[in-house]
This record gives sequence, structure tokens and C-alpha cells, in this order.
Amino acid sequence: MVKIVKTVILLFWFVMMGLLIHRTYLRPTSVIALDVITEEGVKTGDEWFGIYQQDRKIGYAHMRVTLEGDAYHLVEESEMDILALERVQRIRTVTNSYAAKNFLLKYFDFSLRSDLSSMDIKGAVVGRQLVLDIITAGETRKQKIILKEPPYLSLNLKPALVLMGLEPGKRYRFPLFNPATMSTEDAFVTVEGKETIKVGDGSQTVYKLKESFQGMEAFSWITQQGETIKEESPLGYSLLKETRIEALKRDKRGPAVDIVSLVKIPSSVIANSGDVKMMRLRLSGAPLTGFDLDGGRQSWKDGVLSVRSAAGAGSYTIPYAGKDHATDLQATMLVQSDDRAIREQAAKIVGKEQDAAEAAKKLNTWVYETIDKQAVVSIPSAVEVLQQKVGDCNEHTTLYAALARAAGIPTRMAAGIVYMKNGFYYHAWPEVWLGEWTAIDPTFGQFPADATHIRFVTGDLAKQAELLKLVGKLKVEVLEYK
Repeated sequence: MVKIVKTVILLFWFVMMGLLIHRTYLRPTSVIALDVITEEGVKTGDEWFGIYQQDRKIGYAHMRVTLEGDAYHLVEESEMDILALERVQRIRTVTNSYAAKNFLLKYFDFSLRSDLSSMDIKGAVVGRQLVLDIITAGETRKQKIILKEPPYLSLNLKPALVLMGLEPGKRYRFPLFNPATMSTEDAFVTVEGKETIKVGDGSQTVYKLKESFQGMEAFSWITQQGETIKEESPLGYSLLKETRIEALKRDKRGPAVDIVSLVKIPSSVIANSGDVKMMRLRLSGAPLTGFDLDGGRQSWKDGVLSVRSAAGAGSYTIPYAGKDHATDLQATMLVQSDDRAIREQAAKIVGKEQDAAEAAKKLNTWVYETIDKQAVVSIPSAVEVLQQKVGDCNEHTTLYAALARAAGIPTRMAAGIVYMKNGFYYHAWPEVWLGEWTAIDPTFGQFPADATHIRFVTGDLAKQAELLKLVGKLKVEVLEYK
């Protein structure tokens, strides 16, 4: 109970996604400055970078490109320390990519390692499909994604851009496959113009690039030959070109700022927020079109949102017999409700209970009491969370969704913001079907969830990544609560 105050207010997957988008998925579009020029005009070789938060070195990135027969082999590795909820974690990613001469994706493998989690994703383009293997918790699952057009991987973008030319004022579109969400979204790179910047004791004329992906932007400065001088990303992170020896050094003081402070949304004080049954608030400052603000317990009109707690939800006998929520009962790549261990655990928790509301409440209590409340850098997998029994709100939500679906209760994942102490923080929680979609919170132990839970999206990580559009922009004004 004590831990919850300190460790569960942040939707840590959101922070992880923000970092990876700018460090792993966008950064390679502007950091390949290499040693040998091929006949296509693309340089090959190695380059190293230091990763900084403010003035502290917290990690490194390394990029290598080689020409192997009729394909380019691109390798990127990075390692980085982040401070979240008063705990430092080290994150390591490695990406291998094989691309055609035009740098469209042919094959890749991606790995993410942190202190408490690991995941490997492999993918190959086969015709109009991307065939994936996702390995987590010792299990491999396969998925096929239909492609609307041939995709790029992030580290393939920069050499493709060099081939197209650095034309000031021109904006390039790249369909980019993101392994973290296992989805394809458009990335845009704009050549904003030329600038003269200080480099050491001298100056150099470079091109400034603006890179946009899923509502967030990063800037980089590169030479005509493709050599990156620096990059600046949101959340106060930057990359600087360095020698290998310099890049591998690290500041012993560790990260400068707890990342929680960077994503907090200030607000007036809400007393006893866990007991709030109704709230009205004004949202502004960010583009809100397309978000799931209106419907169910939320009503959105003229910039004002009204939210209620779903205390009067109904029930039914499980398993749910209707056909209208079949999707919300299905297993997915990361919500493995068909896994034997998940199904056995769900049956053990629910026991002989057949009432959906009571079964959902039992599952909520078990997840709340069982999962150790810690910030975890991961692409959350229900099977892994069940094994590790540790995580933040996204791990709680993913495991709950898998257990509830296994028990025959339609369940979906919601993400948005929640009030905690002195402001709003990004958060995730489940919604279960009990005659209406009922928000609950196994991270906070709430059934139903209080009315400070503001839903912006429902769905998996690909959908939840839309919250990135809100970071640093969203403003909340509490008008009334009770």
C-alpha cells in the first residue's frame, strides 16, 4: 500500500516509447556519417554517439552500415540509463536490418533488454506481408501484418534520405515500421535549411532536419556528406558525435532528472482523489481530434469533459455469451489469454464464481496484491508479467486483460491521464464489459476506478502511442468535482 504512492502514477511504457522513438526510431535518420562511399553514394562504416540528459552523459549509441552483396546490412546498438520514480534502470537495444539498395526493409531483428524485462522481435517482408516472430518469457508467437506499401525501418531512413538528396524546404514521407508497437506509421523528415553552427573551436555549415513521428519532433544537424553534428530531442535529451572511447564513458552521477517530472501535467489540488465520483474539467493546449473522449462514462462538449465513476454497472454469467464483444475476448501477441499458465491462474483466482462483476473484482484484487509496484522498461507481455510479478500500470493492465479474457469477461485496455497528489500523470488501466464499459484500476486497487481517470484512447500499444501527441502540450483545468 505504501509503495503505490511512489511507484504507480506514471505510465512508464509511455516514457519508454518516447525515448525509443527519439533515440532508436528517429535518431538513425540523421546519424549515419560513415567512412567509405559506395557506388550508390552511400557511406559505410561506423559511427559513435554520446547520449546526454542536460549536461550528464547517460549512455551511448553506435551505428554500422556494410554492403553485403545486393543488400545493405545496418546495425544499431544503444545503452542508456534513465531515472524513473526514484529508480535508475539501464536499457539496451540492438537492431539488425537488411535492406534493398533503395533501403526498403527486407529483414530485421530487434531486442530490448532492461533490468526486469526482455523481448526479441524478428520480422521479414514476404510479398505484401510482414511476418513477425515475437519472443518473450521463453515463448514465441507469430503474427502476419498486411502491408499497404513497402516499409522502412528507422535505421534505414537516413541512407534513403541521402540517396534522395538534401533539398532545403523539401519534406519526405517514410512508411516506418515500429517494432515497439508492431505497427506502421508515417514518419516525416523535413530539410529546414542550412545553418552555421559552432563545432569545437570553429564553425561549420550544416543542414537542419526536423523529424516528426506520431506527434513528436526531434531536430538534427548534418553535413552535406551525411555526418551528424548533434541531435536534440524532446524530454531534454541530446546526442553528440564522439569517438568510441568518448561515447562509452558515463557520468558517475547518473541521470540528471527523474523523467516523471518531465511529463507531469500541473493541476489545482483535488482532495481525496480516490473517492471522486464526478468531475468536470477543461482540456486545452493539444490537438484533441481523434481521441476517444466522448462515450460511456465520459461526455465531451465544447472543450469541457464530464467524467463519472461507473458505480452502477450491471453483470451477467460468465463466460460472456454475446457476439458483440468477440474482439475483447481474443488473445493477442502480448495479451496471451489463451496461454496455459494464464488460463490456469485465471481459473484459480475466479474459482466457482460465475457472476461477471464479482469475478472481475476478484481478478482486480489479485493483480493489485500480487504485482510488485515498480517502474519497468518493457514492451509488456502478460505471460512475462505473470512470471516476473513486477511492473507499473501497463504491466498491471496487460496481465489483468489477459486473465479477465481467459475468464470470459470482455476486457479492453484504456490509456490517458489520472490525478495523483499534485497533478495529472499518464496512466493505463483496464475497462471490463459489465453492461457498459467499466473502468477499473488494478494498479491502484480500485473497482471501479475513480473519476479522475480520463480516457483518451482504448486499444493496444499502437493505439496508445497516440498519447505522444499530448506530451508537453496538454493543459488541464479542473472545474468541479465531488
